[in-house]
Amino acid sequence: MVLLSLLLCGCKNLGKPDNRYDLLEAELRTRERELQEARAERDHLRLLTNTYERQVPAVPTFRPDSGVPTLPLREIALGTGSGGVDEDRRPGDEALQVVIVPKDDDGTVIKLPGRATVQAFEVSREGLKTCIGQWNVSPEQMKKTWKSGFLSSGYFIPLQWDKLPTTDRVRLVVRFSSLDGREYEADKDVSVRPLPSNGLIPVIPPPGVPEELPLPPGAAPAATLRGPRG
Repeated sequence: MVLLSLLLCGCKNLGKPDNRYDLLEAELRTRERELQEARAERDHLRLLTNTYERQVPAVPTFRPDSGVPTLPLREIALGTGSGGVDEDRRPGDEALQVVIVPKDDDGTVIKLPGRATVQAFEVSREGLKTCIGQWNVSPEQMKKTWKSGFLSSGYFIPLQWDKLPTTDRVRLVVRFSSLDGREYEADKDVSVRPLPSNGLIPVIPPPGVPEELPLPPGAAPAATLRGPRG
């Protein structure tokens, strides 16, 4: 009788979608994605560890004027993802993103603390440059923007326009200062999509762009830095 009851229940449910199976399958997909992300982070940390073991001496060297250990930073680059940001699905890029990538002697990306100054210049078709924004980013602000992954790693810094660009080409100039006092510079031309010409900067920033952060003491007020919400 028990076997007959089970068969009858199975026949009744035949052809009906199994919601429990769908939920289990979705949960497995989520766990698989999280596992892939964890493995990527593990591989990245292993690479950083090997790099430091090869290049950082047993006894760290110190600059006599700062007392901060000298780290193996060779250069910075402006990575993929630098350029205009469109999060509201409306015409034009309402924000700017700058991706700063610190690299060591082997060209390996390293998460090195520091501060940055970003300048944006509008470039006309005749090649004339006009400054449309300057941002000062503290080490604390930069720390919150670090991202690492398979395709790219670095500081993904979101910025809100000080002055809206009117051309589709913007020149970025970035100066990065490490905590031991060394300075590095990189520049790059990026593409943007100008907003409709109404002379107004959007009041509501795109998702992921945080509230206004103060400039370092003594810095001239320029544009407003906006970064991720904590």
